[in-house]
Parts: sequence; C-alpha cells; structure tokens
Amino acid sequence: MAALSEHFTLCGLLTGTDDGKSEILGVEPAGEPDRVLVTDSVQAVTLYKVSDQKPQGAWAVKQGQSITCPAVLNPESGEFIVVHDDKVLRIWKEDNVNLDIAFKATLSADVCRIHTLPNTDPLVLFKGGAVHFLDSLLTDPQQKIGTVLSDGERIVWSEIFADDGQPLIVYLTQQFSNYFVYIHKFSPVCVCKYHLKPNTEDSTILDCSGSVKSKIFTLLTLYSSGQVCQTPFPVSLINKETERVVSASPLLQLSGPIEVGALNFLDESHVAVLISSSSEQKECLSIWNTTFQTLQAARNFQQRTSAQLWCYDNKLFVPHGKTLVVVPYVCEASCLASVLGKSRNIQTSVLENVPFVNWDKLVGKDPETKPSNAGAQKKTRERKTNANAGNGTESILYPFDVQNISQTQTEAFVQQLLLGKEDTDFQITVGKITQGLVKRCMADPKFYPQSSFVQLVQTNTLSYSLCPDLLSLFLEKRDVPLLQLCLHSFPDVPEVILCSCLKAFLSISEKLVNAAQINTELASLYIDVGDKDKEHKYTEHPEEPSVLQNGFSPTALEEDSCDELIAESLPQTTQKATCPISIKRAVLVNSILISPYNESFLLPHLKDMSGDQVMFFLRYLLYLYLKFNENITINHPGKQMPTVSQIVDWMSMLLDAHFATVVILSDAKALLNKIQKTVKSQLKFYSEMNKIEGCLAELKELKCPARVSARYSIEVLQLY
Repeated sequence: MAALSEHFTLCGLLTGTDDGKSEILGVEPAGEPDRVLVTDSVQAVTLYKVSDQKPQGAWAVKQGQSITCPAVLNPESGEFIVVHDDKVLRIWKEDNVNLDIAFKATLSADVCRIHTLPNTDPLVLFKGGAVHFLDSLLTDPQQKIGTVLSDGERIVWSEIFADDGQPLIVYLTQQFSNYFVYIHKFSPVCVCKYHLKPNTEDSTILDCSGSVKSKIFTLLTLYSSGQVCQTPFPVSLINKETERVVSASPLLQLSGPIEVGALNFLDESHVAVLISSSSEQKECLSIWNTTFQTLQAARNFQQRTSAQLWCYDNKLFVPHGKTLVVVPYVCEASCLASVLGKSRNIQTSVLENVPFVNWDKLVGKDPETKPSNAGAQKKTRERKTNANAGNGTESILYPFDVQNISQTQTEAFVQQLLLGKEDTDFQITVGKITQGLVKRCMADPKFYPQSSFVQLVQTNTLSYSLCPDLLSLFLEKRDVPLLQLCLHSFPDVPEVILCSCLKAFLSISEKLVNAAQINTELASLYIDVGDKDKEHKYTEHPEEPSVLQNGFSPTALEEDSCDELIAESLPQTTQKATCPISIKRAVLVNSILISPYNESFLLPHLKDMSGDQVMFFLRYLLYLYLKFNENITINHPGKQMPTVSQIVDWMSMLLDAHFATVVILSDAKALLNKIQKTVKSQLKFYSEMNKIEGCLAELKELKCPARVSARYSIEVLQLY
C-alpha cells in the first residue's frame, strides 16, 4: 500500500518564465537526509532543512550571469558544485558566504549535468554526450572534450545509478521524433546506444525514471498519450560496437492525453506520477502500484505549473504556483487484496486487522476447560475448532466486546488482563480493549472507567495511532490527569491534539484542577506559588530578584528601558516573584512544553487560541524563563522539566501566531516590554562573556606550576 501525507511549503519561488510559471533547475540531496539544495532558474542556490522549512545557506551569481545546471553536493569532499553560463564551474564549502570568491574553472565545452554518488568522484555530463570525472577535468580544465551525439541530437533526461558499487550514467536524447538511450559504463569504460521505439505513434516522451537491479537497468517512460512504459536493458552485456533497436512495453495507462507530466521511481512496486491534462486547469500527483497496475494514492493541485517532480528521503518535491511543496509519502509491501480495496485502509489503526486474541491464555485459564454455563457463554464468546490439532480439542476465543458489562466488571476484567504482560499479543490486546472501552464511553456518557484507562495507559503499549479517539474522549471528559499521562506516554500525539490539550489546561476551572490527582512533588522544588495552591492573579509588574544572577537584575532592566513609564513603575523590592498559575496547572502545562512537535504544523493551531489564553500562557512562560535563568547552576530534577530552549521556542511561536493580537491588547504592553528588557539583559550578559572569552582561552595555554605540598597556597595568574 501507499499513501500521501499532508503537504507543506518548503520555500517560495521566483517567476522564471514569461507565462508566470515558477520553474527550478533542480532539487538535490545535501548530505543529510533532512537537507536539500534548491537551484532556481534565475541566479541562486539555497540550502534548506526540510523539517524546519528554513534556509541554512544561500549563494547567488552576479547580475548578468545565469546558473545553467542544478547545484550538487560532492559527498567525498562536502563541497557544493554548480555551473553557470554553461562552462564556468564553481566549487565552494557551506561556510563560504560569497560565491564570487569560490573556486572557479572554465571548461572547454558546455555542461549538461553534474551527477554524484556516495564513494564516487562526481561525474560531469557534457551536452555533446561525453562523461568525465571531475578530478580529471580540474587537472586540465581546457582539455578537449569529445562528442558522442549526432547532429541535431540533444539530451532531454539523464541520471546516475550504482551497479555493484560502480557508477552507471544513463541519458535519453531526442533527434527530431526519434529517441535514443545511452548507457555509459566505467568498469570497463564503454558506451552503448539504443534506438527507443515508442509504444504508440505520434506520442512524445514527457519524463523518464529508472532503476538497476540484478544487472538489469529498467527505464520507465511517461508518454503524452497517457501511457507509462518500461524497457529493460542488460547492463552486463553492453557492447559499444552495435546499436540496438528496443521497444517500450506498456506498464500503466493513465487518463490521457497529457500536456505535461513528470515521473519518479519510488521502489520496486511503486511510481509517482505528476500529470496535467489539457482539459483541466489543475495537476494531479498520484502513486501507482506497478505490480498490480492500480492507483494507490492521489492529490490534486488547483494551479497548473511546470510539472516537475523530485523524490528524496520519502518526500516528493513539487513546484506548485510560486512555492515549492513537500509531500511526504509511505510505500509498503502490498498484496492483491489490499490494492483492490478489500483490506483495511492503512491510515486506520493496525488493530483493525486483528479481530480476536486468545483471552484464556491472557487471563491464565485453561483453554481446554469447558465453561459451566454454555448457554450464557455463547453470548460473549465464540468457539473455533483447531483443525491442526489431532485431539479434537477446541480453542475458546473471546471477541473484543466490552459493550455489555458493567463498570465494576470492566475494572476487574482489566486488572486480570494485565496479568498477561508476557504474552506476545499483549500490545494488540491492550489496544483492542481500549478501543472497545472508548466506543462504549462515546455511546454511553454515564460509562467512564477512569481507573481502567489509567491502568491501560500505564502499560506504555498504547499510542495515538493505535487508538486515535482516546485523547478526544479525555478532552471531552476534561480528564486532565489522563491527558497528562498520555502526553508523557504517547510518542505520536499530533499537533492539533497537542494544542487542544494546551487550551484545555489553560481554560479549565481551578476547582477541577485542584480536585485532580497530579503529582507536584518535583514541581514544588522550582516553582514558587506563594499561598498553598492558590492561583495568583498576574499583575502588570511582577516582582523580581534584585541579585544579579546569570545576567538578570531589576537594575539592569531599568538601565535598558525603552519605555520610561514602564521602567519607573517597576517595583524596587527583593521579594521573589511567584508563579502566575497554580502548581498543578503548571505541571499540566509543562507536559505540553516537553512534548515533541513540528513548528509548521503546530503554528496554525496556536492561532485558534483566545487573547486571554495567550496572555495567560505568555506570563507563565516568562516566569519560567526568568526562574530558570536566576542561577545557571540550578539543578532541575526529573525528565519532565522543560528546558530553557523549549521555553524560548514556545514563546517565539506564541508571539508569531498572535503578534497582531498581543500588540492591540492594552494589558499586553507591560508584558511585551518586560520580555524585551529580559532579552536585552541577556544580550548584555553574553556580550560581556564574549569579552573575556579570549582571556579564558589563554588559561588553557598557561603552564601549570608544580603542585605545592602545603595544604594552602595562593596562585596568581596574569592575563594580558
């Protein structure tokens, strides 16, 4: 099976064509799985971290120059390579800021593409069809480059593959209405030319992709007629003396005709296709199973663009409008039932495929023991004869049916169920019984076995994907202890649920918070709440410590005041600031701060928070930030504590999501000024630390004197 996940925008694109479409020359891997090099069709190369959607470096050529082939990373040296104006080669490292001072070499022939493979020197493909290693070109850039192609023949597609650790360059050329495939092998060096006959007449090739397996190179071609064809080429039998004629055999039939399209090989059984038909003003991205010729997933894009497609690290990169869109995908092994829609959807819980479990084994009963009341047992369990057993005994299997038992019976049953932790089906059993309980609770509002849910979650075998409705049920019941427990136990809580939990923790009444059973032992070591568990009303000017610790003091804040009225209103007191929320609520909010998330997915949901919730949350975050920075040597206990970095990230996201709201609110002015002064004081602190960095470095080079035998000694170090 295959599926397309929710797409997101990596970056904006410049308009590179006369008709307003945005084109890019290429998207190439940049060493690490999460980084790519994006080369636009104008003048720039940008390095992006995909998970953060943020650029990590950008380089541009001068005005009047133009990049003519995609930039690539040399995996051997860690350097970037690009060609501009067809012949000028540039090589630079990531820490180089200016491309003008990078290494420059002018070649004697026009370059088509640069291809790289791990543990292999980069290969330069020239427009004339010749292929040379980069090192050999750098020794003599002006060396004569031969021509392989005939007159009027041009390269329309090329790619590099690995054949038993050796590079294999394959490129497709077009000469009028004829297409030719060239396979360039390097061990030994030989080139073979094939004349590719189309499967249908009057159709053109829109894009190609391929793969190498067991000495067979398979070329996939997308035709304007709507067909995807495949052509196998034996790599081991390459003979450059002969030119062979090969025909493409049909593999898939798409809806045609196709105006523009792109094709990418994903794995042995799946291909990704991006097509734009002449009749519809939109594009369709789809994943097809080539083994069973079935459509697995599809995504429509409303705007028609240049139909370009790249694939790296289980992500598809598609230029859409004026942005570059990333579409994560998954491909799994398929059976005939799954591709025909006879099996469950892969996005549903995996527990849907496991209808029964041997409950007798889990609860410690003898499966051969017959029940005393057979008539009553028929209502709640099924009998299944074991055909492989020669003794004719029966294995009693209980369905996951908890719809007709009382809450007391449910709690007793779950306690007995947990005795089978060593069984191999224990995780499936816990998931199934949890699903049954959730369905029962949604159908019957009076039924809510909280203690059973606590026991099931504490097994650490559940996750959000196993039981997606569990957290929604807890949110509906306002069960904050169980929400906190799930946040600590589940590794895959989505951002929308995370934000819903945050809003619930901030808006729930203090009466319910105090009544909840929440462990505050660790939190009491670093949170000052004043009166016992009393919710403190936040004032515009909370009190601060007067001692300068780790760069903080009220005096320092006043000296950097950008608003005299705010500075004058700051209290002159040495009383410690108290937490603006109760300690139990603080523990709940901390479970949100330490939860994993993706900023791009979380930010839209943060915008749904009300102004009061934003101010409430910001005040607590500022309190935590100041508290944790009072003393840099403070030891915060436990793994359930947010770090300073996490606190700053949440403050930044909250301000990004609600900047306009916070600026308009009148009671937010003092808080914003306080945050600004806090940042300024930290900048001053780090600036002073940088000043003595050189002196501290000198200490390492000083020769240590011989140890003095006396108990007490004074050592003088002179710093110049």
